Amino acid sequence: YPYACCDEKLTACLKQKKVCKVARRLRDDICRRVSRNQAPKAIKDALSRRARSMAAVGNKADIDLAGLQPAGDAKAPVTVVAYACTRCPFCSKVLPMLHRMVVSGGLKGRARLYFKTFPIRGHAGSAQGGLALLAAAKAGNFWPYMLKLYAEFDNYAPEKLPQWAADVKLDKAAFLSAMKDKATRAALVSAKKEGLRNGVKATPTLFINGRKYHGDLDPETLLDVLDEETDRIKGEAFCDGAAKGLFQ
Repeated sequence: YPYACCDEKLTACLKQKKVCKVARRLRDDICRRVSRNQAPKAIKDALSRRARSMAAVGNKADIDLAGLQPAGDAKAPVTVVAYACTRCPFCSKVLPMLHRMVVSGGLKGRARLYFKTFPIRGHAGSAQGGLALLAAAKAGNFWPYMLKLYAEFDNYAPEKLPQWAADVKLDKAAFLSAMKDKATRAALVSAKKEGLRNGVKATPTLFINGRKYHGDLDPETLLDVLDEETDRIKGEAFCDGAAKGLFQ
C-alpha cells in the first residue's frame, strides 16, 4: 500500500484514471531495486524506511538554522538538514554529492542544504574538524571549506586545517583565532546536543523539512524522495493519465 494519495494496493493505484504520483514513484523505486538484484526482503525493508521518512505525520524536529549558510536556492521549497561528522567516511561522499545536487544538479531550485556539525567521539580529529568548519562559517566561507575538507579526507591531519583555510581564500590568522574562540567550541557542543535531542545516533543523518529521513542515501533515491517532497508542498499529487509498465 502506498503511504500517500491512494488507499488501494499499488497495482490497483497504478490502474486508476488519476494515478497517484507516490504510487508511480514506488513502482519505479521497486524496478530500480529489482534491476540491482536486491532481494525481496531488502526491497520491502527499503520501502518501509521510505514510508517512515516521507509520511507527513508526527512532530517535526527542533533544528536551529539561525546564522547558517544554505547551499542552493535560499527560497527552495524543500529544506534538507544534514548532521555530519568531518571524519565520517560516508559523510565525505554524501555531503559533496548533495551539495552538487542542490547547487547545479537535479535539485537546483527545489532544495536547499544546511550542515550541522556532529562530531563522532570515536573518529579521531572530529572535534578539530568541527571547530574548523564553524570557524570557516564565521568567515562566511563554509561550503568551500567543507568541500576542501572532504576532498582531503584521506590526507587529514589537524595541523593541515589552517592551510586548507588559506587554500579557500580564508585569512589563516583569523581562522585560527576563530577555532580557538570559546564561543566556537560552545557552538560545536550546542550542535551536537541538538542532534542528540533529535535522535541523531550516526552520521550522516538527514532531516527533510524537519522530518528524520530513514531511507537510502544513493543519488537516485535522494533525488526521487526530495522531488516527492516538492510535489507534496505544491499539492501536485496526481500524474496525468494511467501509468504503464511493470504492474499493468
